[in-house]
This record gives sequence, C-alpha cells and structure tokens, in this order.
Amino acid sequence: MVPSKRIVELDCIRGITAFIVVFFHFSGGTFLFPFFRLFAGGTDLFFIISGFVGYNLLRSNPSVVEYCLKRFLRLIPMFWICASLTFGCMFLYNLKHGVPVGALVTQYFYNLAFLNYFQDIPFLDGVYWTLLVEVLFYALLAVILWTRGEQYVELGGALFLGYLFITSIIPLGSFEPTHIVILNGFPLLIVWPSFFAGIIFNKIKYEKSSVGRWALIGLCLLTSILAISNSNYIHGIVNLLSPTENIAMTLLYFLVFYLAINSYLPFFINKGSLFLAQISYCLYLIHNEIGRLFIQPKLKMLPMFWQINLMAGCVIVVAYLLSYFIERPLLKKLHSKFTFAKREAIGKIRVQQSNSELIM
Repeated sequence: MVPSKRIVELDCIRGITAFIVVFFHFSGGTFLFPFFRLFAGGTDLFFIISGFVGYNLLRSNPSVVEYCLKRFLRLIPMFWICASLTFGCMFLYNLKHGVPVGALVTQYFYNLAFLNYFQDIPFLDGVYWTLLVEVLFYALLAVILWTRGEQYVELGGALFLGYLFITSIIPLGSFEPTHIVILNGFPLLIVWPSFFAGIIFNKIKYEKSSVGRWALIGLCLLTSILAISNSNYIHGIVNLLSPTENIAMTLLYFLVFYLAINSYLPFFINKGSLFLAQISYCLYLIHNEIGRLFIQPKLKMLPMFWQINLMAGCVIVVAYLLSYFIERPLLKKLHSKFTFAKREAIGKIRVQQSNSELIM
C-alpha cells in the first residue's frame, strides 16, 4: 500500500465548513438565511472526510485497543467538556427563567453516553447528532479491525449502499414500518453514502483506481441525492432544499472533496482557514445553544447583521480558548501517557521474550 499522509486541505475544508455551519444556525429568520440554508446538508462533507480519515487509520494496521483509544482521545474528552459547558449555560438559563432543571440533568447524562437518541431524549445541542453517527462509524471500523474483515469493507459497504438506493427508488408498501425501524435503530445507515464515499476515495487514492470503485462513488453520490428524505429521521433538511439545490450542493461536496485530496485546491490553505481548522471541533460543538441562549439576547438592540457577526465572533473566541488552552494541552498529556504506557508494555514483552530465549 502507498503510505498515507495528512492532507492539509481537508483540515482547512473542515474548518471552513464548521464556520459556515455557524452562520447557517445564526442566520435563521434573517435576510442571510436564503443563502446559508443551501449548506443545510454541509454535514455530508464532514462525513466524507471522516470516512476517508477513518479508513486511513485502519490502513495503518493498529491494534484494536490502540485504534479505539486514539479515536476516543480525539473525540470524547472535548465532547464531554463542551457538552458540560453547554449544559451549564442551559442550567443557568433555566434557573433564571424558572424552568425546572430535572429533565435537563437527565438529558445531560444521557447525552454524555450517546444513549439519548435511543431513549427518545433530545440532543442537548442539535448538532450532537453528528457525533452520534461519527461514534457509530468508528465503532463499526473497530469491529472490522477486530474481526480482520478489511477485505470485506467494499462488499459490505456496497450492500448497505444498495439497500439505501433500492429503498429510495421503489415504493416500500408494507415494508416501510420495518425500514423506519432499521433506520432509527442504526442511524449511521442514514448517512452511510457519505462515509462510504470517503472510504472508496481513500482506496482510489492509496490503493487502486478502477471502474468498479468509481461506479461506487457514483452510486454514493446518487444515493445521497435520492435518499435525502431519510435525513428526517435524525436531521430534517429535506424541506430546506429544493431537489435542484440538493443535487447541486451534493455534487459540490463530492467535487470539492475530490479536488482537495488531489491537491487541486491549494488556495484553501491560508492563515484564516488553518486557524478555523485548529478550532473547528470546539467551534462546532459549542456555538449553537450558547449563541442562542446567552449571546444573542445581549445583542438584540443591534441590527440583525451585526448580531450575527458579533455572535460568530464571540463563539470563535470561546472556541479558541477551549482549543488552545484545554484541548491541545489535554490531548498532549493524554497522548504522552498513552505513548509511555505503550512503550512500557512493549518493553515488558521484549523482556519476556528474552527470558524465554534464555530458558530455551
């Protein structure tokens, strides 16, 4: 296999997309929303990137424990911190307005464990649904790694994709309730075309380009367009985009991703996008509820244009503080502990092997 390396364009695209998502949420009900609503399905680009990067980790052939630990460290600690910050703000807001907080506390703990969706408990912040499907995707890759089933990734993924494609083009009749149960029970399936496209793009770039793989990319694209109504089960965007807009934006996401992994978008790499890339995860996690509950009410006397921009500026500052003073030091500390433990374990294994050789 050709060794994979970090593609800076993807980091920058993730940062820019997170920035656009902020304005999509903040511009609701304003003259800017008709433009930003076009990016209602921008999470598809996030998922294509996650499919590509996630499969990169699988290609490096880590142990199951190492793989799970790396993904856990990257996603979960900062999610818990940002979710706790959001919960604290919502808790104070409810106390101030005389709203009971018991249900909010329950909601918070279920969200931390990603169990709220399966118990019909709302997400603490609407954007957290993407974290749920990300965790399910990486859990699926961990199972593939554990069972040594890498050679079946394309076939298995294509079967999932075929199911979604068929159920989006034919009347389901009496099977529709079962189909809904399947999608609700495994929400990763709803956005599988995007994740699978990332995996196939990875194989095309680092293994081999073939007609079959490009056909799978085409089917991922087509299924993303046709199966948009499935998004209503977890993230309703179908009413925000016309069919033509949905086609155009989905094509744009796939095209931008392809151009990025082949270094055709060097202009995406600049100080602004690199900064957004550094803070994108925290920015995505904390902007929505904090902006709506705490920042916007303090700006209500200003024109809407300035409200939106100042809200965005405030959450960018918060995301910067979280990213540079909590996320970076925390990840550095956790990774150093993990590396030390790994070296210590390898050292013990080598000692045991040496002792065995001496005995023999």
